[in-house]
Amino acid sequence: MSLVTVPGKIRLCGTHAVLIMMEGNLHQAVCIAGDALPSSAGDMIHGLIERLDLYECIADRKFMDGELAYDGRVWITSSDIDPRPLQNRL
Repeated sequence: MSLVTVPGKIRLCGTHAVLIMMEGNLHQAVCIAGDALPSSAGDMIHGLIERLDLYECIADRKFMDGELAYDGRVWITSSDIDPRPLQNRL
């Protein structure tokens, strides 16, 4: 089983987005930092939904690995999305 976004539970909050995801009866808040959101000039929610599979996969992996922030949320940043090794990004 893996985390999936609850329909209708995607919100933009300032510079980041918040998804409510669930696995069985467990609900988990996932925040997507502004630097990891689509930078298209179009509708931000539409761009986020287009990449939802990617965000869900990253959130599920981080949740299963116990990578929770101090507030109990999973945070997704651009470093989670960029496939290049860190040393090649500099």
